[in-house]
Amino acid sequence: MPVLGEIKNLKIGDELHACPACGYEYGFHTSFLTIQAGKGSPVKSTRDVCSVILICPECGARFDVGWRVSFSGLDARVIRTTGTQLTTL
Repeated sequence: MPVLGEIKNLKIGDELHACPACGYEYGFHTSFLTIQAGKGSPVKSTRDVCSVILICPECGARFDVGWRVSFSGLDARVIRTTGTQLTTL
């Protein structure tokens, strides 16, 4: 099993299905990384907000494409970010 490495920021073009690190072409696994609200953070809420991290199943490379999600009980919803501003879809 690959060792987890640094999470790299990645912009999505027209499509993202191949790993830019190794070329694996069959998509990604996902994981959730809690974002701590506070000074210097784009999260200005008391809700739990997570980054959705894409993980290549072949090489283990990890990527943050800017997706954010909130798991706050029954009203869980996806949050889209641009820079440091949060907007709700």
